[in-house]
Amino acid sequence: MRRLIKVFPQRNDGFSLVELLVAIVIAAIFSAVILTVFISGTKSFQATGIISELRSEADSSVGLILNEITGFDAIRIDQANELAFYKKTLPSLSQATGLLERSAGFVPYNANQEDVVEPVTYRFDDKQTEQTTLIYKSPLENINEQTSMQKTFTLSRPETVTITTGDYPGVYVVHGILTITLTIQSVDQEETQTLTSTIGF
Repeated sequence: MRRLIKVFPQRNDGFSLVELLVAIVIAAIFSAVILTVFISGTKSFQATGIISELRSEADSSVGLILNEITGFDAIRIDQANELAFYKKTLPSLSQATGLLERSAGFVPYNANQEDVVEPVTYRFDDKQTEQTTLIYKSPLENINEQTSMQKTFTLSRPETVTITTGDYPGVYVVHGILTITLTIQSVDQEETQTLTSTIGF
């Protein structure tokens, strides 16, 4: 009786060089995609944080400015590249007529102080006149190590009066629209926030 001998083909365990190269290429592509998504997500998260900080800083700065000037009656514009805030004089009893009369002119105004000698004043680098609009721009100033800010005050359709008597003669805007624009940006200038507030008077 013959013995049946079964011959099994010899198997080589492992991968060929081509298979290894294909696997490395596919793994590299997936790694690049995952890394790109991760870096993009991280940058987006950081940008959101920076924008939130800038927005908060802009809100705070506008709030401080409005707190200083709320209640003014006139803006003095005759001093170079400067806006100063004034209020009407208080009425006083006239010795001649016995009636309450208000003298012509204005006195310095500061919403945070009662007896003020100096008005709230903002100084600017540049003043432009465009038809019926006055535009004042401040220099870029650093708020902290990461952010800087530029103020722009715009007076639209200003109605002016010239005061020649009293303690504070000058040219005053008594009616118009004051627009305060704050541009706050990160020091690397990648993110910028602009906040605008308008006051009619």
